[in-house]
Amino acid sequence: MKLWSCYDSDYIQGQFEELKSSVKEITLWQNFEDLREKYTGVLTQVSPDTCVLKLDEKYKNAYGRINVQVTLFFHCESEDILFKRDIFSISNGLISFKTPYEVKFRDKRISDRFSYKYQDFKNVSFSLESGDEVVTAILTDVSTAGISFVLDQKDRDLLSKDSIVTIKSLTDQEIPQGHKAQVIYTQPFMLSRESDSKLIHVGCSFTEGLDSITYKSIGSVIKKKQQKVKGLDTDGFNGLNPDELEKTISNIRSKNPQLAANISDKVEDIDRLRYLTTEMKRQFLLSVNHDLLATSLRLSSKELILDLLSEVTDSIREEFLEKLDRPKPASAINKAQDEISKFIKEKENSGELVLDPRSFVRYV
Repeated sequence: MKLWSCYDSDYIQGQFEELKSSVKEITLWQNFEDLREKYTGVLTQVSPDTCVLKLDEKYKNAYGRINVQVTLFFHCESEDILFKRDIFSISNGLISFKTPYEVKFRDKRISDRFSYKYQDFKNVSFSLESGDEVVTAILTDVSTAGISFVLDQKDRDLLSKDSIVTIKSLTDQEIPQGHKAQVIYTQPFMLSRESDSKLIHVGCSFTEGLDSITYKSIGSVIKKKQQKVKGLDTDGFNGLNPDELEKTISNIRSKNPQLAANISDKVEDIDRLRYLTTEMKRQFLLSVNHDLLATSLRLSSKELILDLLSEVTDSIREEFLEKLDRPKPASAINKAQDEISKFIKEKENSGELVLDPRSFVRYV
């Protein structure tokens, strides 16, 4: 059984609500030096902040053996849901704990998926089963099993669940014979929690195996993304992958929601540095304070750091990575992010920087 870690509080709460409404049995345990104490119970209360689990009556005489100073593990076997709590309270068979920010769920994916940001404007083109018209959309992820993309509101009626499309191209890769895929979901796509977007997110599963030509085309897109996500070839810290970033932000959010929101916004703003042309990158690195930049990038992606440092000299790269390797508290990172974001905007206003992925494509 393969598990994946989820840090989406809305999704976690939704899954916990289902466990509560369906009265799914949850096994919980504590590990001691010489034994493992196990119990069962069901969730009776779920909210964004607090959960309550009621232990089975058969453990009534054992309630006192649950030690609030020892980590408590929870597992719903029927759904393959796993999490733990270091801090909790128990009273009359009711265990109360803060809703976890990390929960492991059964991984239903059959192949690794590589994600793109909507703001990258990576295209996917496809034709509909009903005609020869070619539609262009924004790619959001790709794997050897399928893809997902975003359509504008005006195109929302083109596709519905089970529609068949023929994929013609992905980013810069043409698929000569086209490759058929079936729509498995359509749902609203929000650029942020506060957005009022009318975009539609479409997920597709390939309906046939990849032949050698198609595999080479799609595999090329995946390989390029895989290399970027991996980041620089170094033993030191060189940024976070998407899961690590999500986990870190969720951890900060559990203690300081506003700080987490500020950091997330600035991570997205600074990430636009990936769109620098080679000359702009050189000018930017010559003029920016490297200590401040390194601190601001402690919660940035491996992909951004790879893009910034891939064309500098070995000595500059090593010196910068030494600065980047120094851990910083979240508040200090956010303060540095504010300074770097301000610096970037000043450069944009003066015309020295143009951080637009579409103009980046034209320049290089």
